[in-house]
Amino acid sequence: MLTELTITNFAIIERQSLSFHSGFNVISGETGAGKSILLHALEFILGGKGSPSLIRTGADQLEVQALFDLTVIPESVRAELPEIVGSDEELVVSRSLPREGRGKVLINGRLGTVSLLEEIVRKIVNICSQHHQTKLLDSRFHLELLDGFCGCGALAEKMREAHRAWSERRAELLRLKESHAKGAERREELEAVLEEISAIPGLKAGRRVELEREVKRIGNAEKLISVGQRALELMSGEEGLTLGVKELSACIQELVRLDPGAASIQADFENAREALTKSEISVSRFVNALDLDAESLEALREELSDLARLERKHKTDDAGLVALRDRCQHELSTLAGGEGLKQLEQEVARLLDQAMRVGLELRKVRSAGAKQLCKAVGSDLAELNMRDASLEVRFTESEPSAVGIDKVDFLISTNKGQPHAALAAVASGGELSRVMLVLKKILRERSGVNVLIFDEVDTGISGGVARSVGQMLKEISSRSQVVCITHLPQVASLSDRHFLVNKEVGDRAITVVKQLSEDEKVDEIARMLAGYTITDASRASARELIGSK
Repeated sequence: MLTELTITNFAIIERQSLSFHSGFNVISGETGAGKSILLHALEFILGGKGSPSLIRTGADQLEVQALFDLTVIPESVRAELPEIVGSDEELVVSRSLPREGRGKVLINGRLGTVSLLEEIVRKIVNICSQHHQTKLLDSRFHLELLDGFCGCGALAEKMREAHRAWSERRAELLRLKESHAKGAERREELEAVLEEISAIPGLKAGRRVELEREVKRIGNAEKLISVGQRALELMSGEEGLTLGVKELSACIQELVRLDPGAASIQADFENAREALTKSEISVSRFVNALDLDAESLEALREELSDLARLERKHKTDDAGLVALRDRCQHELSTLAGGEGLKQLEQEVARLLDQAMRVGLELRKVRSAGAKQLCKAVGSDLAELNMRDASLEVRFTESEPSAVGIDKVDFLISTNKGQPHAALAAVASGGELSRVMLVLKKILRERSGVNVLIFDEVDTGISGGVARSVGQMLKEISSRSQVVCITHLPQVASLSDRHFLVNKEVGDRAITVVKQLSEDEKVDEIARMLAGYTITDASRASARELIGSK
């Protein structure tokens, strides 16, 4: 709740501090005393527009400070407050505006912006008057308010879950359909990539190394054959090693015959002779296997060139090209299948049907609740001298959403025969304030706003109707802090705290706000009843009016 408000150099207020309390706070004063200035100062600290023209004559800047007790606001609302508020039980906001330069906003002692100030304080305070939008006037929240009145929170949560399941699967279906719509173009791209990669039939990881080795081998074939044939000549030609080995073999055999001790020499020789024979056979096979096929060599070089071109194009190596080929084949296979799409369509249809059933359930509950709400609002408005006023809750069917299958708007007609229109379109400020007063009472709004400031709520009424307005304000103040600017004694007499706004004129006019004692309250109520002259009779009437609460 709002506990302290300090206003400095604001219009004709020099410096004024007000201590508000829980319950019903009333502000009264004669016309021109400065009640509107007090309201303007409240608007300013809530993030409203300010102007250097509001700075008191002779001062360099104006400043408004407010202290709020946060211990009574719901945890859900506390969690939505910006981090700058912290976990303190109190909120201190200050806003100043100099004649020159930029204004300054402090939130719990830290610099902030006007938009941040507004975001914070508007969650705590509502000004209910012709010129101020509240949650009750915003059609985006009417469904939430109706649900609170109907008590269908569990069913609303079921709707949110049904919508979430449907919307998630529908989004997946839309993505898949979009993919299929683009499938023909994508298939052409994939098939083109596969065709050029498939032009290398032996593609595998390490293929480049194999090709380079083979090209080098075939390119060197002629020299290899020449060298191999010369090696064969040296081993088995007319002057080759074979003839010399035969002669050498005969000599060694003669050595062994003459001296058996030379047998080991013969054994070593035979081993060498056997190795030489194997080498001759290997060289002969190698030479015979060599091929001077120029066409094969050219084909290998072309394959190597194509492989290098694809590696450059796709910025990868032969192993990467293999992976790319496999991915293209897999995606083509996926694009070709339509069974998964049909199954998903069936599932989305089932989930939509489920969401519609829950939505229809909600519509039934809300429609019944809307009738009760309209009846209650009409009855209460009649007590506030708006006998021909009526509320209409209009349902407009819409695509299933997290909140149901309907859009809900609160519409009001304040005169007989007048068509129902949006709440914000009600012309009379007094009528609008009374409509909001009734809605606040009946809906018991749980938006977290716990400070309600009413202005113009008693415009154009008097007598018993004024008393009914006061009683409604009193009832609301049992759940929220209420600050009401009024000129009606029937309303003011019900207050828990009464503040009087006076204009004092000396060298310069200043506005002074004072919290009244019980006796002073009696005199103020008497003045409101009788005018400038307060009599014993008017005091007695005031005491009777105060006592009747």
